[in-house]
Amino acid sequence: MNKRSLYELYEKTYFHEMEVREKLVGRIQINFALIATGFAVLSYMIRMLDFDQNHTVISIFILSVLTCLMLVIFCVRHLVKAFWGNEYEGIPIASEIDNYRAELLEHAESIRTYNTQYPEAAQPEVDVDQQVSDFVYNKFRDCSSHNTKVNDIRSEHVHKSFGWLLYSSIPFIIASSLFVVGNLDVSSPRKETPIINQTLNQQLTTIATSLEQLNQSQGVTMSNKTPPPPPPPAKPPSRRVIQKDQPERKM
Repeated sequence: MNKRSLYELYEKTYFHEMEVREKLVGRIQINFALIATGFAVLSYMIRMLDFDQNHTVISIFILSVLTCLMLVIFCVRHLVKAFWGNEYEGIPIASEIDNYRAELLEHAESIRTYNTQYPEAAQPEVDVDQQVSDFVYNKFRDCSSHNTKVNDIRSEHVHKSFGWLLYSSIPFIIASSLFVVGNLDVSSPRKETPIINQTLNQQLTTIATSLEQLNQSQGVTMSNKTPPPPPPPAKPPSRRVIQKDQPERKM
């Protein structure tokens, strides 16, 4: 395999590792999404846990949840290592390569001038095209090699994180099954959920207590209170008496 073939191989390897880098980011995000979904389900089950049910079932449920959370810690640890702290190497941008070629051209011209002025100390001629080609070749080779190692390490962390995610799914499934089968959901439609307005109950209790104290202070209880006497009947007008039929004579 000649140098030209190796150049093409290193170039393809370089861009391939960059594609692998993007795919690894997608795999890491999927694992993070699965963990976030699991935490959402666990938080709901813990918040709606009915502690009035079978205590043995509740104990197994809590133990399963704790086991799941401990295993998830190892999963998140590997995901963090796969997502952060990884440095990739890239070839210089086009303008930098072009500037390097311009500097080589100036250097080659200065070498020719120097050899003309000092032929006894002549320096080797600079092959600009060859040096630029060697520079790009070495960059593709070094960058692709470095990026391959980084991707291998990241892939290993993603693989281990997925393994711990599978391990944590076992207690998660146990906890979810107990939550459903054991009827541990306090908001289950199979249960009678009392609706209690604490503020209204306190106000009604205060009013009832005040009325009771008021009635007791008047010597009358609410349970033995007698009605007042009925109003008296209407009285007919009295008889009119006329004592003299004739008016008195005036003197």
